[in-house]
Amino acid sequence: MADVCLPVLPLASALHGAWVDLARRVVEGFREREAVELVVTDADTIVTEPAHLLLVLTGGTEREAVAFAERVTGPIVLLSHPGNNSLPAALEIAARLRQEGRTVRLVHLGTGEGDLPLLARAVALARSLRGKRVGLVGEPSPWLVASSPDPPRFGDRLGIEVVPISLADVLSRVSGVASPVEGVGDGIGDGERRMGATVHLALRQLVEERRLDALTIACFGLLPHRMTACWALGCLSDAGIPGGCEGDLPALLALMVAQELTGGPGFLANPADLDLKRGRLVLAHCTVPLSLVASYRLRTHFESGLGLAVAGRVRPGPYTLVRFGGKGLEEGFFAEGSVLPEQVGREDLCRTQVVFKMAKGALERVLREPLGNHHVLVPGHHRAVLSLFHGLFLAER
Repeated sequence: MADVCLPVLPLASALHGAWVDLARRVVEGFREREAVELVVTDADTIVTEPAHLLLVLTGGTEREAVAFAERVTGPIVLLSHPGNNSLPAALEIAARLRQEGRTVRLVHLGTGEGDLPLLARAVALARSLRGKRVGLVGEPSPWLVASSPDPPRFGDRLGIEVVPISLADVLSRVSGVASPVEGVGDGIGDGERRMGATVHLALRQLVEERRLDALTIACFGLLPHRMTACWALGCLSDAGIPGGCEGDLPALLALMVAQELTGGPGFLANPADLDLKRGRLVLAHCTVPLSLVASYRLRTHFESGLGLAVAGRVRPGPYTLVRFGGKGLEEGFFAEGSVLPEQVGREDLCRTQVVFKMAKGALERVLREPLGNHHVLVPGHHRAVLSLFHGLFLAER
């Protein structure tokens, strides 16, 4: 039984007569060798997919494939097999599409590379993001000089709608009636505990009213009102609504990817210090979803000494460090490694502090080819699928 399904459009030359039996044999071959179920369908269905899969059954299908590609803007995936001049046709189609600057992938039955299951996961990730509505509360923080791509980019490439919301809309929903946040605290009182709860309620109300699937907030704009969003964003993320800091949309995309891949949140943080010789990166931020931590204390926000933040101990284990970057999200950084059990305990960094160990080459790239500040830790190993997802839907068009 195949693990995943992919809709495909069969292409066959009229010279080969009836192609149904051939299609059945090729589909069975992909099922047996790749554990992927290809579902033969029509062109109108394939047009609506985030990636458009063409099953090249025979030669003589080149012009038909090119004509179909002209109908769509997304990546084209060509599936070929060993007989009926399928591979020669697929190579010609792929070459033509590359000449036109299109994103195209060719997967040949029998190579044993395992490309198709990975591609199916990347397509499923893209499909899950389409139609999402994300709130941008306030403007991106002014220091995010490399992390503020045009919001339409998210719609053009991924089908994500960015909904602008003013900070005033948050402040108008903050009331004084809320049960104080519980938990062991350090240097905080009842006022900070109630503030954290009221900001959470205000953001939750906005999520429901605007039908948001995720949000990022220019949280430093709350400080003049002696408020922070650190606690609230962690609560939203734990509830399946990725919550990002400082109006950083690329970081929010990484948090959304974490939610879709794992069913749970990621940890958004600043790369604060590193040790190239030992391959260690210290990440720190003042908010963390409680589902990711083994224990925590409530503290004030690091830079301001105000509000309610979280000093958590992120559970050790395998993680993937993720960063989308570039003016149009055309760059990406994906590195697998491990969160170590050791505690940092520094008072000159944001409250939650993590030591992430990864390959020396990947860590060197953080310095050599930086994509910006915020990175996101996603539980588990996901580098391969994220690299393919990025290459298909963000990098090459």
